Parts: sequence; C-alpha cells; structure tokens
Amino acid sequence: MVVSRVATVVWPIIAAAVLSVAACGPEDARTNPPAAPATLAIESVTVIPVDGEQVLSDMTVLVGDGRVLAVRPAAEADVPDGATRVDGRGRFLIPGLNDMHVHFQDSSALGRFIATGVTGVRVLWGGPSTLDFRDRIARGELTGPDIYTAGTIIEGLPPPELASVIDTAGRVIVHDSIDGVRAVREQHAAGYDFIKVYNNVPATAYRGIVAEAAALGIPVAGHVPFEVGLDGALAAGQASIEHLRGYIWHLVPEDAPQQPGADLRSRTLAWAQGDPSRIQALAERTRDAGVWSVPTLSVRMIMKPDRLVEAYLATEEASHMTAGMRAFYTERMSIPWMSNFTPDDFEEAMDGFAVADSLIRALVGVGAPVMAGTDTPPLGFALHRELEELVGAGLSPFEALQSATVLPARFLGRGGGAGMVVEGSPADLVLLEADPLAAIGNTRRIVGVVRQGEWLDRATLDAMLAGRG
Repeated sequence: MVVSRVATVVWPIIAAAVLSVAACGPEDARTNPPAAPATLAIESVTVIPVDGEQVLSDMTVLVGDGRVLAVRPAAEADVPDGATRVDGRGRFLIPGLNDMHVHFQDSSALGRFIATGVTGVRVLWGGPSTLDFRDRIARGELTGPDIYTAGTIIEGLPPPELASVIDTAGRVIVHDSIDGVRAVREQHAAGYDFIKVYNNVPATAYRGIVAEAAALGIPVAGHVPFEVGLDGALAAGQASIEHLRGYIWHLVPEDAPQQPGADLRSRTLAWAQGDPSRIQALAERTRDAGVWSVPTLSVRMIMKPDRLVEAYLATEEASHMTAGMRAFYTERMSIPWMSNFTPDDFEEAMDGFAVADSLIRALVGVGAPVMAGTDTPPLGFALHRELEELVGAGLSPFEALQSATVLPARFLGRGGGAGMVVEGSPADLVLLEADPLAAIGNTRRIVGVVRQGEWLDRATLDAMLAGRG
C-alpha cells in the first residue's frame, strides 16, 4: 500500500495559478446532492470487472448504500420493488476511471471529471482549496471525484545559466536537508496526502525529504531530481515517477550527439538517442524497487509540430478547452521552459516517442505498474486520450483500463474492491455504449455514471459539463 490515508496546480504548466483557486460557487458544482435511492439495478449489462481479464455477459448489477451489492446473471437477479432500473442491454459497465496526474483551478472541474467518467483524481500541486474540495466531497457536501493531493511542489534553485528557461514561481524552494524536513512537516501537518518533488531539489534536501516523509508515513512522488538521479529515486523507494523522468540519462550513450541536460529541450530531444537494449534492465530495476510510473503521454501534444497541434485544436475534444488553455498551445514558445525550442525541434522530438513507448511496454511486461495520468487539459476528456495513447504505445485495451482503475486503487491502498466491479466495490461505475476492450476509444461513449451509488444519466452529465450541475 502506497498511501495509508484515504482522502479523508493549474497544471504544472501554469501551476503558479493553483494557489488562487476560486471558492466553490453554486454554478460550479452541485452541493448537497439528493440521496441515492435504496437500490439501483443496471440490468442485462456486460460487465468488465477488471479483477481479471474477463467479460461477464448479461448480468444485473445491484447498487445500494454506495456500494455494489451484487453482480449476478440477469436471469437470477432479484431486483427489489422500487429500485431504479437502468437498461444495460448492449452496453458495457466498467469501474470509474482515475486520472493520476491532474491540476485544476476551480470547482467547475469537479463536475467535468464526473461527467467524463473520472471518479478519482490525484492532484500534483494542491493548496488549501484543494483540501477543502477533497474533504467536502468525502463528507458528501459536494459532487466530485475522490481527491488525493500533494501540497506545493518542492523544488531547488536551477543552474544560473538556465534560470530563464526553468520556472520556479510559486514553489517551495529547499537548499538542504533542514529545509526538506521542514517542508515535509508543514505539508503533512496541513493534511496533504503525499509530497511532490521536482527537478532541482539538491540531493541533501531530497534525503531529508525522504527520511522525514517515511517517519511521518506520507509518500513522496514526482520528478526525479537531477542530483539524485534514477538510481537514487529507486533506492529511496519514491512512490511514483512522473513523465518517465530520470530514465533518459541511463538510455543515451555517452557518445550520442544529443545529451540530456537540465532544460526540457535537451531532455526531450535526447529520447531519440536512447538505446533500446538498455530498457529491459531498467524496467526490472524499477519493478524490484516497487516504484510506480505515470508516463503522462498526453503531454506529448505540446512537443509536436505546429501542423499536428493545429489539427488537435480543431477536434471535438479540444473544443472543451478554455481560451487560456488553448493559448498555451498557440503561444507555447513564449513559455519560459519552452522558449529555447525551435520549430525543427518539434519535428525531431517525435523521433523519441518510440523509445519511450518501448520503455512503457517493458515496465508493464515485467510487472512494474503504469498508471494513467494526463497533466493536460481538457480536464476529464484528456484521460480518454491518455488511454488511447497508452494503447498506441503497445498496451492492450485491458492493460490501459487497469491503468486507470484497479491499479490506482492499489497504489492508493483503497482495498475493498475499489477500482473493480465486484460485490462490495465502491459504487463508482461508468456505463458505456460500446466495448472498450474492442476499441479503447469507446470509454468516451458514456451513457451514464454511478458516483457513490447515485445514478447520473446523460442529461445530468451534459448539464454538469455546461456548468449547470
């Protein structure tokens, strides 16, 4: 179990805004939702329980008191009088989805997550408002996903020569072990669920962070600090590594023309120089260290040539982005940490995707868990793209589903059938029009969502997307 406390910024790209999270208003999310009926019956549905690679046809799933009461053949199910009945014929039931790397600004995101089937999120840069959302959702005062959150990113100072392309705004800056211990104690006392470290944390500070976090029982996740390296992060048992950070230094031969450095540009371009023969051993070491990975493949869009970015911005998914989110793509060269990229770099960056894909396949192949996370807008919708990216990288649709359901539940130590559709599971479910194992893109075709036992039909979900719920 990685997280011992049950949840009980925006987007690092523009994360300095996270601390100005708006207070929840009635137009943003539904407060005090009506109590769920005594029993909900989803009848004659095909269930993908994700407790194993199996499909259960023509089942009736009974829900009550916020949990799955039964998963039985439709002919044998005893549906009580007065139950809410949902026709599942020709449809597919999966567990609620989890996005394990998000950042959001305001409460309007909460309804958007639910409306897109995302019933759990892990926030990688939170603040007091994130804690408030988390706790109000847990108390049933607010409709939204289960939230697990870090506090402010813990970072060190970048090399002076790269200060213009490495942003440290809004972060907790640490210089040594004393600073690291202090930062962990403050975030633990505030009630955060885990600690997030970043690229330039000094090795001495990292050791203090890891030791104090272990003493307090709070996990450490995030990037792999340059001074620590992958070896140090694996030895420390860092709970999760985001964006496949740290691996590139082990993959690129010393005589390669492009070497990874402290700036994002050099590390992005270095992937194309990676030696695939080195991948298997790295995957096995990751598995043996018990470290989980969140590749965030959706972030690749920001590294792609203008022609592909423009094509993406014309899609239906991108229509759900705010003007500010779209500007991030259209004005990306003005962002400090992207300011030293050139148009040619975006063409070359794509050459490295296949190497990273090989690493992801190897991690999954040896049993080093990989979880779905987006780190990109549009919130909720991006998770479905992440699942498609994972399948494109070589995972099966079932493995992709695991990365957003049962594996996050295990990582968070939830137990009790969380992340599955079995008797006793939390009643967080998604009803689909088509089979996601046939085509992972079918996770987008949502008929309705069950959140904490409450049935939310398509009209309700559409109202939530429109900000009316």
